[in-house]
Amino acid sequence: MARTIHLRLLGPFDARGADAKPLELSGKKVPALIAYLGVESHRTHTRDELATLLWGDTGEERARHNLRQALAKIRRACTSILIADADTLRLNVERCTIDVREFERLVDNDDLDAVKRGLAIYQHDLLEGMTIREPAFEDWLRNARLRLRDRACEAFERLTAALADQGRLDESIELLRRQLTIDPAREQAHLRLMELLARAGRRADALRQYQKCVDALDRELGARPSAETEAAYERMRRDGGQTSPGPTGSPTATATTASAEPPSVAVLPFENLSGEEHRYFADGLAEDVITALARFGSLLVIARESSFTYRDGSKTLQEIGRELKAQFIVRGSVRLSGSRVRLSVQLLDASTGQHVWAERFDREIEDVFSVQDEVTETIVSTLAGRVEAARVARARRMPDERLDAYDSVLRGKAFHHRVTRDDCDRAIEMFERAIARDSDYALAHAWLACGLGQAMQFHPDQTQPLLERAEAAAERGRTLDEQESECYRILAQVSLLRRDLGRARSYQERALLLNPNDDRSVSAMGTILTLSGQPEEGEHWIRKAMRINPYHPESVWFHLGRALFHAGRDQEALAALRHVTRPRVRELVYRTAASSRHGDHESTARAVEALRSVMPRFDAADYVESVPYENERDRTALLDALRAAGL
Repeated sequence: MARTIHLRLLGPFDARGADAKPLELSGKKVPALIAYLGVESHRTHTRDELATLLWGDTGEERARHNLRQALAKIRRACTSILIADADTLRLNVERCTIDVREFERLVDNDDLDAVKRGLAIYQHDLLEGMTIREPAFEDWLRNARLRLRDRACEAFERLTAALADQGRLDESIELLRRQLTIDPAREQAHLRLMELLARAGRRADALRQYQKCVDALDRELGARPSAETEAAYERMRRDGGQTSPGPTGSPTATATTASAEPPSVAVLPFENLSGEEHRYFADGLAEDVITALARFGSLLVIARESSFTYRDGSKTLQEIGRELKAQFIVRGSVRLSGSRVRLSVQLLDASTGQHVWAERFDREIEDVFSVQDEVTETIVSTLAGRVEAARVARARRMPDERLDAYDSVLRGKAFHHRVTRDDCDRAIEMFERAIARDSDYALAHAWLACGLGQAMQFHPDQTQPLLERAEAAAERGRTLDEQESECYRILAQVSLLRRDLGRARSYQERALLLNPNDDRSVSAMGTILTLSGQPEEGEHWIRKAMRINPYHPESVWFHLGRALFHAGRDQEALAALRHVTRPRVRELVYRTAASSRHGDHESTARAVEALRSVMPRFDAADYVESVPYENERDRTALLDALRAAGL
């Protein structure tokens, strides 16, 4: 008998007919009913059970009536999918393909290839995004998700162990990374991944995985890693990647490949200049900085347990750097005085002791924890940028042949931010060089996607192939490391280029979840909200990005100016846009629009002249159509203002 319906329940609900077209199922509870029958397809259900499951608070008679209506809708969408009598019903599994059934069948298998195919089906949790405000259904869904997640994790553990025994380390590593996207707080998976990365000669990645473990356990469970994980980390850090034999009995190896080695940073305990009763605040601030810095995939942050052993100040910075294998040291001092907190923070080069960056903060204390959060996010965002700037300066001085994968990415980013055709091509070349040196470097794939996206403006005749290559590179980065926030930030930008604002926002929210202190992600969220018709919210996020990173690029002023224009604050928009010292077409467009709508004829004329000098054949309608606005009113507002300026 031909199958007539395909149910995808792992992830967002999706039901399609034999023609691959989505079934027309109105309301939320009809898909929920089909999903429940699909997951529980191994048994028959009473009508009373189903009515109570989804309409339990409406009364028995009304619940049965609602169930009858839902069943009628299902039959209209797809005949013969249900097998029913007066009191019971079940899904006709002979007429369906159900991904949950296929997943469970394949992972319950001794054949490794079958288990691998089963895990390929499990990309997301059961019915991701589905919310039905019925206690019985919500209880069932929560338990079903946990059951399926546990089955997937057990299968991952069984498969990765078998592959590692066969020496198939790359496959095992990739599967463990996938497992951690399903259950980020599964400590044994983090530990196993650390050990396999070390075996593969990727010490930097192994040490970075420890930091991801610390962050995930703290975020998900409010816990610290076990003594076993801490000991493995210390062994890898101390021995340069050599560890004792792993669970398979095979000895691990030292680093032999040209893997990306990010800069290492140690945060020392902040000096408490107040009474002993305030030591908790100084220590808490330093710990917050360590935890937040660890979310940047571009940094390797030494664990608190190691850096806090240097509290007594008996060793020099150079000694601390050598012992911790840290290239940069962060230290600070805190003084609580009356209603104020004064904080001094320094970033130092561990090899020379020279200052890279220093800043002082002076805050009024209304809520001590609010002050702690605000200062932390500013310190962390700025520190990450200053460390990278120091490494960029070093990378620029190095000959190409001496660049490792990380330095190649830095060199590429420096070219990328210049936004010229030649620099764009050089940036792509550097990102590809990084991938050639370390094909599993997620950050390099993400930035290659960014470079290819930028290339679209310089090679308009190749827009579609460049966009497809960019999307493939970004997806490859995410596959390699689903905890790398940069991959999601750039996937959001790729989605904007595809004019898919919903997906862009989803990716950007994920990037912010993984690293809420990355000013680029904060600013990008503001841009997405502006384009989605929420300029006031967009302004809030963009100003936050400017606050947490005083060294923000000029382009952030453009994003702020656009938000202010769509909020109807033309004079403020012009003030923001004037901060861009080398305006391109987009800045000149919004300068023209804001000054035109503000009624400043002289400024409008100057802006139009500048725009036409940069782009003589500028077409207002074509430009406005190229901006991925969600609402027609925003598109109309910009076009009307440009036409009023004579464009």
